[in-house]
Amino acid sequence: MLDLSDYIIGLLFINDCVILPGFGGFVANYQEAQHDATSNTFTPPSKKLVFNSNLSYNDGLLINHLSQQLSVSYAEAKEMVRQSVEDVWIRLERGEVVKFDGIGSFQYGEGDALVFNPEITENLLTDSYGMFSFRFPPLSYKTSDEPIINNDNIRHMPNLSSRQILSYAAILVPIAALIALIPIYRNADSQSASVIPIEDTVTATVPKSSVDNAITESTDKRRALFYSETPAQKVEIHKASNTDCTYYIIGGSFKDKANAESYMKKYRKDGFDSGIVHADNLYRVTLGSFDDKVFALHELRRIRASEKYSNAWLYPVAK
Repeated sequence: MLDLSDYIIGLLFINDCVILPGFGGFVANYQEAQHDATSNTFTPPSKKLVFNSNLSYNDGLLINHLSQQLSVSYAEAKEMVRQSVEDVWIRLERGEVVKFDGIGSFQYGEGDALVFNPEITENLLTDSYGMFSFRFPPLSYKTSDEPIINNDNIRHMPNLSSRQILSYAAILVPIAALIALIPIYRNADSQSASVIPIEDTVTATVPKSSVDNAITESTDKRRALFYSETPAQKVEIHKASNTDCTYYIIGGSFKDKANAESYMKKYRKDGFDSGIVHADNLYRVTLGSFDDKVFALHELRRIRASEKYSNAWLYPVAK
């Protein structure tokens, strides 16, 4: 029997939702960096894996991936998945614990409820590649009430006799007097230089008529006062798409078109640019569409922050 664990993990690295048709969907939600104060352990950002049994329809992601990896047809890959899922259900009905290596285990709990215990061995968040958990003990600080004195920075003044003090004063006092007199001489020179006899000043005036004539001869007055510019051409900026897919954020999938249209109206009331994508005999109600996968993942993370849309997932469609 084909073990699907490695294929599911590989898809979870680049997708936030991988559906195992006929069984359920593995949804990876972003989890911020963690700090455990008890063990002083720091954990990098990661993906928290949850299981949603309602996501059991075939979205084509896993089967197409198997078809490419195993070089088989789509029908053959679909049959492999069907047999693997059938084997999982049979083992669960026997009361066994079914393990998906590196993902987690399944078993029936109280009230025949399917219980998923995640056992992720790798960090599925590619942004945290190369980061590992580590322990860092808390720092301890010692305080002291006594002041710390550094004797190296203390300078001791030499003992001077009265004769030495008088000799220093005889040198410094004349120098200080000269420095004090410099600004006074500068102010006196600047004041005398700024005085200009009124009789020597000449005011140059130009007849107004000569100015008007000069303007008239060189340019047309109407052109000088009024001018027109050709309107700037509108430049359209097209964002280059780095993918051949359109990425839809799916809020729900329905077999009945009327139900899909009803939910589309609800999503639009919540402010989403909602629409309907029909594929695989299902009407998928979208919360938004993007040509760039990075933008789509950022928007998906923002939408999932709301508990109401925590099960939203990304659906790529080839153009």
